[in-house]
Amino acid sequence: MLDDYRKARKLAMKQLQVDVAAGRYPYLPALDDILKGEGCQGEIPVGTTEIDISLIAGTRTRGRQNSFSTNFMPLPEATSEFAMKWSDLIDSQREEGIRDPVLVYEFFQRFYVQEGNKRVSVLRYLGQPTISAQVIRVVPMPSDSKAYRVYQEFMRFYSVAPIYGIVLSEEGSYAKLAAFAGRTLDEPWPDDAVHDLRSAFDSFLVAFNKQGGERLGMSSGDAFLVYLKIFGFTQAVSSLPSEVARHVERIWDEFIVARDGGKVAYLEDPAAGKKPVIGELKRLVEVATLKPFRVSFIYEKSPETDGWCALHEKGRLKLEQRLGTTVVTRAYENRAEDDAFDAAGTDLVVTIAPTQMRACLRAAVTNPEVPFINCSVSLSHSAVRTFSGRLYEAKFLLGALAASMADNHRVGYVAETPVFGSVSEINAFAIGAAMVDPKVTVFLKWFSAKDYDWKRELAEADVRIISARDYADPTQPDEPWGLYRVEDDGSTTHLAEPIWKWGRYYRLIVQSIRNQTWKRQGASVSGASLNYWWGMSAGVLDVALAEGLPYGQRTLIEILRQSIQTHRIDPFAGELMSQEGIVQVDGAGRLPSEDIVRMSWLNANVVGRLPEQRELSWDGLEKVEVSGLIPLDVEKLPHKGTLS
Repeated sequence: MLDDYRKARKLAMKQLQVDVAAGRYPYLPALDDILKGEGCQGEIPVGTTEIDISLIAGTRTRGRQNSFSTNFMPLPEATSEFAMKWSDLIDSQREEGIRDPVLVYEFFQRFYVQEGNKRVSVLRYLGQPTISAQVIRVVPMPSDSKAYRVYQEFMRFYSVAPIYGIVLSEEGSYAKLAAFAGRTLDEPWPDDAVHDLRSAFDSFLVAFNKQGGERLGMSSGDAFLVYLKIFGFTQAVSSLPSEVARHVERIWDEFIVARDGGKVAYLEDPAAGKKPVIGELKRLVEVATLKPFRVSFIYEKSPETDGWCALHEKGRLKLEQRLGTTVVTRAYENRAEDDAFDAAGTDLVVTIAPTQMRACLRAAVTNPEVPFINCSVSLSHSAVRTFSGRLYEAKFLLGALAASMADNHRVGYVAETPVFGSVSEINAFAIGAAMVDPKVTVFLKWFSAKDYDWKRELAEADVRIISARDYADPTQPDEPWGLYRVEDDGSTTHLAEPIWKWGRYYRLIVQSIRNQTWKRQGASVSGASLNYWWGMSAGVLDVALAEGLPYGQRTLIEILRQSIQTHRIDPFAGELMSQEGIVQVDGAGRLPSEDIVRMSWLNANVVGRLPEQRELSWDGLEKVEVSGLIPLDVEKLPHKGTLS
């Protein structure tokens, strides 16, 4: 009908005006023009398949490009022969449907029409999501560009799971997509697996676009990965369209955080945003008359078998002791699965390991009225706030103490896993050591590296002062920990250790929720996740010294402690020198928090390096997969489908 054509042409003219006003080319691009600048290796027939109309970007040749605006709506006058053919085509579509496939050329997952431009225009006007197309792939010329590397991975994906439309923008994303489905990019997927993925993505795409995804500024494929990260492939496949729509709506802020590059807002002062004293006192009176505040602690392991869990359990008990009857807490041990996160009747859910983030996030979007926190740093999610401490401040003190106790300019540092924050702790230790002894060398080893004996290597290097695990291992009570000295007979003497004051940390979090600071902080941040990253000035971290340490060492550490607490000294302000050269010059200010958390360079006086993927233990790989500093090849991981 010509009425439809006139409406479509109005849409075309409106788009034309928008493009002209924005300084953009107002007609469809032609693939021939694109290839003049980029070239190609050749063409490969793909076959006939359903393609997403939204991915049809232009025409193959210049012949028809000026007949359409960039939204593929028609531009010729309503009295033209073109308009009559377009109108006849829409009548035919309504009466019997368009069955003949169009002919398109695919280049970097965008399609350019050789035959069937009017069919594409009609179906796009009618809101049809897909169209049958005979596809010929135009293989781009090799290059070092990110776009080419991502496209190479897409071609691998298509060879095992022939699906167009799931457009991903980052290297490794197609391997992650395959891992979510429990598959790889090396072997063809069964037909039912391909169908499941296509069906799950289509349901997601409908919900995503209905919510406004086309205006969000990220590809639907990238958003689909965020969705799978939270709900998993099995649930994505089995969910009804209404459930998918509800899930997409609930995690919308997660898409925004991912779109903006996973920005993290680090809150380093627990007093920020606190109410005036009178208002706070009034609030405390109100709290006293309310029912107790309920906190659930979810532990992957148990305090009897895991030292990290034992520290948080001590903090939980301290919280109860300090807040008395106004708070009720409960600990759930050995709960690594999703069913551990039943938030019914809870005012705050606490998880204590980065590897719990996926399950925590899934529970948080299901219970948006309940605050969830996860003990990690720099994991960017909207529904779950993260909390940790500037442990590097304590390590700076321990480094200074270590150097003062070493009589051969050699100290050792055994790090756990190369995750966010761990390298800043190594470097702060090394910087503190160099402040006391400019000739000191820090020998770096890794607990999570497999098949090597770090104790033997340190002994062979004549290293006697060693910084090891930050807490005792309940399963190995005789194993030295903290900062210790190896004596001539092989025995060890404990010197110092970092102290986590989790009870105080949790008390401050509970108070922030009660006095509405929690809500105000959330409202003040847009497009970023919140990370509580408090340090020694907040009273949540300290260093404990063993009895019997010489007076001079005790005095040194006390002076440095006060300087850290009052911010007169910061390990990452001023001149910084890495193994490769200058990081920043003398007089420079403190590094940004994000640079400290994601630090991957090692200080100049450190002997060692970050481990590679092949060198890490299973436990180390699990942690690095979630919050690691080193790149991982997903296809070489020993497990599939558990990405966080």
